[in-house]
Amino acid sequence: MTSTPKPPRPSWLLLAVRIGLVVIAVSLFAVAAPVTAVHYDVPVPLAMLVSAVLSLSVGLAPLFPRASSIAHLAGLATLGLVTAGSAAAPWPVPVTGIIGLSVLLVVLGVRSTWRLTATVWVAAAVLTLVLVAVTPGRWGQADVWATSFVVTAGDTLVLAAAAIVIGQRRSIREELAAARRDAELEQTRRRAVEERSRIARELHDVVAHSMSVVHMQAESAPYRVADLPPEARAEFAAIAETSRTALREMRQLLGTLRGDADAERAPQPRLDDLDALVRATRAAGIPVELRLDADDDVDRLVQLTAYRVVQEALGNVARHAPGASCVVTVGRRGAALTVEVANAAPPAGSVPGAPPDDGGFGLAGMRERVHALGGTIDHGPDPDGGFRVAVTLPTATGGGTR
Repeated sequence: MTSTPKPPRPSWLLLAVRIGLVVIAVSLFAVAAPVTAVHYDVPVPLAMLVSAVLSLSVGLAPLFPRASSIAHLAGLATLGLVTAGSAAAPWPVPVTGIIGLSVLLVVLGVRSTWRLTATVWVAAAVLTLVLVAVTPGRWGQADVWATSFVVTAGDTLVLAAAAIVIGQRRSIREELAAARRDAELEQTRRRAVEERSRIARELHDVVAHSMSVVHMQAESAPYRVADLPPEARAEFAAIAETSRTALREMRQLLGTLRGDADAERAPQPRLDDLDALVRATRAAGIPVELRLDADDDVDRLVQLTAYRVVQEALGNVARHAPGASCVVTVGRRGAALTVEVANAAPPAGSVPGAPPDDGGFGLAGMRERVHALGGTIDHGPDPDGGFRVAVTLPTATGGGTR
């Protein structure tokens, strides 16, 4: 039994996280702008601009992590430079700057890679020292900038490390879930291959063996039965030919089920083979007329589908309306190939019940074949007691071979 991966997070939770991040960004701007303007004597427009950059970069970090990180570091550098002329503390990173940087690193650690998070933390720490280095007027206030550096670096380091741990745990969980899905898909494919092999073995053991017996009996009948009339010899020859054809197509089907590459290159029935199919049906006692008016330039897959439709329709006539006359019409109509199999009402007293092993999937199989090529199918009884199957197929599928 395979474990089921955890379901994805509900949309309402993601929406709540995004709304919370927007609220934090707006609150940060609402606090940082007046603090920067009043406490550090920075002009109001400049204070609002710098605070807006820092706040927006935090809000957009989940969508654009790298661009937001660059913009936030640039905002921190600008903030340190514009507040250098004031004697207010803390400096070079004020409290609002520490909060904004902490939120940014948390978002990066959870939603992005640990490399980007570590890079941003190192860049912020180095940026703090660079701001001190390029501002000689603040060198004498070592307690101010040293405290700011230690608090900023220490606080953000702890938060970044915790966020990286959470983010890596989430990433590992997603990778494990993906691995479980891949394993389940592989097991499904393997079970499908095993099932196809089992079906191929059963077909070989049951159908192919039985058809081989029929073929041998039909071939040997003229030699085993003395004084066989010519009509009976012809009947046995037709049975032998039909069984050989069935065996050949059965081998192709078995090869396809087993995944043999040669099975796909085996010849498939075409429109030209309808004449032989009709002759075999006539030999079985069903009067059939073939009206074929289509060239061989039709897609091979379409030709195969048309052949199978006629084959199944004639098989239904043989099972359910033996002795009924039948007309098979195949022709071109613009860019479509039309196939129609219509039989009259069977002679009185000649219609047996359906065979006990008749699965009733003939018409369903026709519909699947026709709809797979984008065609249409119409079937149903006629008022005179007969039955009609009409199919329209595109002459080209775009994927068949000519």
